[in-house]
Amino acid sequence: MFGFIGGIPTRLKHVFSKFKRFFTKPQYENFCRTELGLIAAGKKEHDIQSINELFIDPKDQSSVNRFMTAPKWSIEKVTTQSQTLLLSESQIGDSIEYKVIDDTVCRKYSSKTQMTCYNHSSQLGTVLSHDYVTGLYVNNGMIMPDGLKLYGNEKKCLKKGIAFKTRIQLAGEIIDEHKARSKRTVMIWDSWYMCQETVSKCVARKYDWMGEIKSNRIAFYKDKKYHLHELLDLLRSEGCLCDVVVNGELYNACQLEVFIPTIGQVCFVVNVKADTKDVHLLCTNLIGCSLEKLVGHALVMCSINKFHKEAKLLGFGEYRFRTSEAALIHAHLVVLAYILLDVLRRRLLRYHIVKGKLSIEQTVEWVRKKAAHLFMHRVKDSKAPMRSILKMINTN
Repeated sequence: MFGFIGGIPTRLKHVFSKFKRFFTKPQYENFCRTELGLIAAGKKEHDIQSINELFIDPKDQSSVNRFMTAPKWSIEKVTTQSQTLLLSESQIGDSIEYKVIDDTVCRKYSSKTQMTCYNHSSQLGTVLSHDYVTGLYVNNGMIMPDGLKLYGNEKKCLKKGIAFKTRIQLAGEIIDEHKARSKRTVMIWDSWYMCQETVSKCVARKYDWMGEIKSNRIAFYKDKKYHLHELLDLLRSEGCLCDVVVNGELYNACQLEVFIPTIGQVCFVVNVKADTKDVHLLCTNLIGCSLEKLVGHALVMCSINKFHKEAKLLGFGEYRFRTSEAALIHAHLVVLAYILLDVLRRRLLRYHIVKGKLSIEQTVEWVRKKAAHLFMHRVKDSKAPMRSILKMINTN
């Protein structure tokens, strides 16, 4: 791989400097190289070897490896600092906030990797993988990763000597750990997490909640028992769905109060994207809320799918560690790279360096171009012998 990184772009260096106090000097150098490597790798691989090869002066790979496998720094403190930094760059509202919970699968190819098990993915099917339950904080358009838990089945946990926790329990921990910053919190989750345990967590903390619900669940409507897919057919046959415009998009939707065993009296919402016929069955405690607002709350769920996609562009899951602790640290560092890119793109816009807010992918390209410029200047200004310069730009 062609190494083209000869230094850290100045604007990114300013962002990195906010974390300097959490590391020793060698650790901080490894931190900067790892984060810059994760960002600048683009669509190439994001494992330690590939990252190291991006630099024209690669370090001893074992040093970077120990930075993740035997850390003597606190991932909790670094994560907290990254969130504080992003919040300081954002204008969050104090009226309503969202916490979105879902999981994502990262395919692995060796059963010897700790905590790997067969998990189902809508895209990959059932594959040997790591499964991360993730939380996403959303407020006034700001999206911030907030909660990352690695799931392992009971057999793998027993082998490792740790307590087994279901995905529901891990989601419950994310709810418990949430720190409210606004007057009203709405928890939003996928159908997998629609159960009494997560609802009870929200009720205990006075959080509102909404989530997709499986069509085979039972509900009682007007004292009659239905499977939800049967209730959907009834609502369609009676012409109950009406047009709703949210954020300029047209949806067909309706709402009604039903009773769902183990959950209780709830608002059942049918949300259909008008041009795709993509049906979503939703369940929430927001009884009495307008249909437009209910659909608006539901659309926040899309933000976590977008986050998972962008995080995987930064190398989420692209590691070759055998230990689950190192895998989890790599995942946290990828999430950190995502936050740092968000901070950077906000600063670029505020300082009028760019005309409009960049996407995460565009911000990655901005960093790559700046790193390439530093490399060209280093070659141009070098007074080293020609052989050393040719060695520097060796592409073998």
